[in-house]
Amino acid sequence: MLLGPGKNGRGLVSYLVRSLCSLVLILLLFQGMVAAFHLLNLPSDRAVAEGAGLLIGLVLAGFVAMRLVWRRR
Repeated sequence: MLLGPGKNGRGLVSYLVRSLCSLVLILLLFQGMVAAFHLLNLPSDRAVAEGAGLLIGLVLAGFVAMRLVWRRR
């Protein structure tokens, strides 16, 4: 009963799909952080503001996305 529902009604396949989605999400967030830190290193004040805004947006969006992936249904 490896692929069947567990004690809480979810099977192994569901956890694998959620784990894969989390991995893809983490990689996308990492790429966004690299772009934000690149903007923070530019000499322009506008680029620094955009980098800070991007970092804040990534934190909020990452939290919401992870919550959507791992919430109980």
